[in-house]
Amino acid sequence: MTRLGEQIRERRRALGKTLKDVAGATGLSVGFMSQIERNQTVPSLSSLGMVAKALQTTIGDLMGQPAQPQADTYHDKRQPYTLEEGRVSYERLSSVFRGSRLHSVKFKMPCGYQSETVSHEGEEMVYVLRGQIKYEVADKRYLLDEGDSLHFDAKIPHSIAALSHPLGFAEVIWTGTMDLFDGADRGAADSESIELIGTEFYELNL
Repeated sequence: MTRLGEQIRERRRALGKTLKDVAGATGLSVGFMSQIERNQTVPSLSSLGMVAKALQTTIGDLMGQPAQPQADTYHDKRQPYTLEEGRVSYERLSSVFRGSRLHSVKFKMPCGYQSETVSHEGEEMVYVLRGQIKYEVADKRYLLDEGDSLHFDAKIPHSIAALSHPLGFAEVIWTGTMDLFDGADRGAADSESIELIGTEFYELNL
């Protein structure tokens, strides 16, 4: 089975791009990109999204992600996943449909985890479910506890860290406009949306 780093390297070489080209397009360092390709580090979902865009592909094409064709999700049926052997686990909350812009995941980080610093188009909002996190947005630091939230312009360099906590982890809901999910389930989601719209129209006219 081809690992994530190898997938990225093969795609980059197929496009005739250098590590410097991809680093320049994503804002990530050449050294960090090299570590990803050699499977020495696991990028955050945001970083992987930027790499996928620079390589003219999608996250789903670089690695398998759980499909979410329905509009609704249920806590006992969502499938947690990680990027390779990463320390952060994700649960997909959002679907995709024609014209959709918002994407959302719930993710769980062990205490001591620190993401890389990223910046990209769009906006982000996070809500802390459990534990305590530190968000750095440019030169500002935000300490967020359970029930706290943060909404900011994602073009500003930012990173997240899970602080020490008796639980041993932090759990956060992330929502943003960065395109994390765009794949084979879009058509199914469109059909589901059309069906829901038809049902709502019928009920309103009873």
